[in-house]
Amino acid sequence: MRPLLSDNLRHRLQEHDPKWRAKAILQAICTFLAFIALILFADATAITNRQYTTAHGDWTDWMPIFPVLISLIYNPLTLFLRLFRHNGLGKPIHPGWDVGTHLVIWALGIPSIVLSVGWGWFWWWQPVWLEFDGYIPCNSWNFWSQPCEPVIYTAGKLEIAANVFLGLLIIFEFTLFVLACIATHKHRRALRQTRAATNNIRLQYNRDPEDHAAQEPPAYTPRKAADEEAIVPPTQGATKYK
Repeated sequence: MRPLLSDNLRHRLQEHDPKWRAKAILQAICTFLAFIALILFADATAITNRQYTTAHGDWTDWMPIFPVLISLIYNPLTLFLRLFRHNGLGKPIHPGWDVGTHLVIWALGIPSIVLSVGWGWFWWWQPVWLEFDGYIPCNSWNFWSQPCEPVIYTAGKLEIAANVFLGLLIIFEFTLFVLACIATHKHRRALRQTRAATNNIRLQYNRDPEDHAAQEPPAYTPRKAADEEAIVPPTQGATKYK
């Protein structure tokens, strides 16, 4: 069976980011969680929109769609571009993009899940009060019971499931955010070191690093010295005897 990623590509990914496997797995998990949560929240919004007079459904159900949709678009896109670009067709993605996007998803997801849980339909559930003959009157005692208002029970179950997936998504997105912050810190530190080395070369040798690398003599190695001695021509002017 042919591997999905070549050895050369895996080596380049490992060289650029040692945690690329963990990030790829986390992004794949986030994509799955976001896809399921999007379907559940959209279904709950559609149910309440059909049943009640609100024009756009329950706003606490469609509000979580924004962070879920951002995660569903960004994670598979960046995962594909990271593999595609490391295949020799471009530069890797700057980790600052990951920091900003995962922070936005996490910042939007926290109030979304708080409002969705706090204003969920499942808080209106109530037990059924039966009459003596087993009849269920839809009065004030049974107004929000399942036989009288079955829609809020269906919507409530969808909300519970959707918020479970949203909570898991927030946890994994926060993990990706922390990993992106670490990668950004390493990237900035490497840039500072490169900039400092460039400035030292310019101050010490008064030339650009490219010219310095071209004019710098090759490093001495015993093997190279032995090879040079082996090909030294005979001394000129030596007496030739007949």
